[in-house]
Amino acid sequence: MKTLIAYFSLSGATKAVAERIQSLTDGDLFEIKGKKNYGSYAKAIAIGGKEIATRELPEVITHVENFDSYDRILLGFPVWYGTCPRLIRTFAREYDFSGKEVYVFCTSGSSGPEKSRKTVAEICKGAKVGSTIRISDQSDDEIKDWLGIRK
Repeated sequence: MKTLIAYFSLSGATKAVAERIQSLTDGDLFEIKGKKNYGSYAKAIAIGGKEIATRELPEVITHVENFDSYDRILLGFPVWYGTCPRLIRTFAREYDFSGKEVYVFCTSGSSGPEKSRKTVAEICKGAKVGSTIRISDQSDDEIKDWLGIRK
């Protein structure tokens, strides 16, 4: 099974988690980058709130080559306003998720991943959306259990 670890990271926390997951899965790492500069956390939250209110789909400037070759997508992002940033919606619109397995990992100081999973199930049309995890201090074994790869 070929795995893509696609993530958006503002402060570097989600990037660090994605890199950790890559070391456990040997998946291909891909950073989702937007055209917009979100800046500091406070600025990003303000911009993210406006994007939600206006239903804006911010432009993504990085694109996955050979997306069709991946069977499993591990999609990561910080939780904003209880769900994924709107940039993740833009990313998902670009690809056909039919028949793919999608697992969600997120980083957050307080919000859980529940609403994010529902949103990802809506935007990754045709995918089988597996479990979702908020990663902070989980052990490698807990992450493997999340993905069903623990031996």
